[in-house]
Amino acid sequence: MTENESLEITKIYSVAGLLKESKSLITARPFRAPHHNASLNSLIGGGNSATLGEISLAHNGVLFLDEITEFSKKTLDSLRQPMEDKKVTISRVKYTNSYPSNFMLIAAMNPCPCGYYGNQKCRCTDYEVLKYRQKISGPISDRIDIQKYVQPVDFMNLSNFSNNVSSKELRERVERSRKIQNKRFENYENINCNAQMSQSLIKEYCILEEESRNVMQLAYDKFKYSARSFHKYLKVARTFADMDESEKIRKKDIISALMSRDMDKDIVQMTIVKG
Repeated sequence: MTENESLEITKIYSVAGLLKESKSLITARPFRAPHHNASLNSLIGGGNSATLGEISLAHNGVLFLDEITEFSKKTLDSLRQPMEDKKVTISRVKYTNSYPSNFMLIAAMNPCPCGYYGNQKCRCTDYEVLKYRQKISGPISDRIDIQKYVQPVDFMNLSNFSNNVSSKELRERVERSRKIQNKRFENYENINCNAQMSQSLIKEYCILEEESRNVMQLAYDKFKYSARSFHKYLKVARTFADMDESEKIRKKDIISALMSRDMDKDIVQMTIVKG
């Protein structure tokens, strides 16, 4: 983290009474993983004293929601405003407090009720799969930039599993792209990565070539994306370009960004028959 980010986190944990005496400054990004039984107040913040919740404790870090479909719909929908505004305001009779909540949301879920979607073992109908996924509302889904399936590894390949790109190489590419973004936004306050770009910055740094614009138009005609989704695709495409240290957003970057939403593609292909 930058020095300002470390100071912000340290202040938050000090207010929450979670700052360890042995540490005067928090330098590692926080990672919060609340259980799916967590209440709305514990996740967003609240109580009699309007205390902060998990989304503020995850500020400048990661909020991991395992089994996201098991969280109550009301609790998940309460994330909409903090994810958009990067802060949350909690009002009670005696107190009204505002806390920062600029976190990276990472979530995990089964693809269907039985967990075997796309496998011969799956017996779920399209209706059952859609009903299961509707536990995550459209506005929340719109705010999740990347939705990817993780395929199970074959048992016989577990011992000799190989990958063309190692974790070390991926880390180095990520660190290089973050340095590019830090330099890009060095003159902008509270912005240090592509995900935090405003609409004006998107227009400045995410200019599409004619070929890339045509690809986006074809995708919109098929999937009818919202304006929020369109801007998120541009941010993701900008990041793909940064990973290859490219100044311009290429056609391949747009295609890679469009391929990052597996759930959108599935919903279009599903057929619901009402009796």
